[in-house]
Amino acid sequence: MQMEEALPWPSAGVLSGVLESALAVTGLVYWYSHSVTTWAANALDSALRNGPEAQVPGQAIGFSALVLWLIHPVTWFVGFFAIEGVVRMLAAVSTEQVHGMLPLVVLDWCYGKLTKRRPEGDALHTPSGKQYLRSFACAVRDKVAITRSAKLADELVEMADEEGAMLEIRAARPKTDWDPPRVVKIGEQYYRLQEVAAGKAPRPFVFRLRRLDAGVPGRRVICYEGPRPSVGTDAESE
Repeated sequence: MQMEEALPWPSAGVLSGVLESALAVTGLVYWYSHSVTTWAANALDSALRNGPEAQVPGQAIGFSALVLWLIHPVTWFVGFFAIEGVVRMLAAVSTEQVHGMLPLVVLDWCYGKLTKRRPEGDALHTPSGKQYLRSFACAVRDKVAITRSAKLADELVEMADEEGAMLEIRAARPKTDWDPPRVVKIGEQYYRLQEVAAGKAPRPFVFRLRRLDAGVPGRRVICYEGPRPSVGTDAESE
C-alpha cells in the first residue's frame, strides 16, 4: 500500500494517455496507407481490365476508397483509442484523476462480478448511474439558480450541535472544487466540508463545515477569505 501511494499516478496517467494516443494515431496512419492504397489499386486494376470500375472516373475511385476507410469498423476501433488516450491524459493533467483503458476496465469489472469481489480503493467512491443522473440534475438546477440570483457576499453563520462547532456558508454562487470531505482554512482555523445543500434565495448554495481541532497545510486545502461569521442556531440552518 505504501508503494502504491508513493507512485506518481497523475504523471503515469498522462504518460499512459499520450502513449495510447500516439500508438493509435500510428495505427491509423498505417491502416490508411495500407487499406486506401490497396482498395484504390484494386479498383484501378479492375478498371484497366474493363471491369465495373471502368465507368468510374479516377478521382472518384480515390475518394470512394477514402470514404470506405472513414466508415470502416477498424478505423472507428483504432480512432476510439486515439480519442480515449487524449481524454485520459487531460483528466490526469486537469483533475489528477487516473482512468484505465476501457477494455481493461471492462475486463476488471467482469472479473469482479464473476469472483464477487468487494469494492475497494477508489471503487468505494465511484458513483452509480443514479448518482450520475442526480448530479446532472443538480448541475442543471444550479445553473438555473445562478441565472436568477444576484451577486451577493457570502453569509457565514456559526452554530453547534452535539458533535461540536460548525460553520455554515450561504452563497449566491457555487464554489469550484468545494466537494466533501475537502478541508477548508478560514483565517487560522481549519474546517472539514461535510455537506453541500440547497438553500433559499438569494443564497441558494449552502456549505456546512465541521470545525477541526487541528489542520495540516497542503495544496489540497482550500483557503477561504470571506466576511466574519455571525452566531446562529441549529434552527437557522437551511
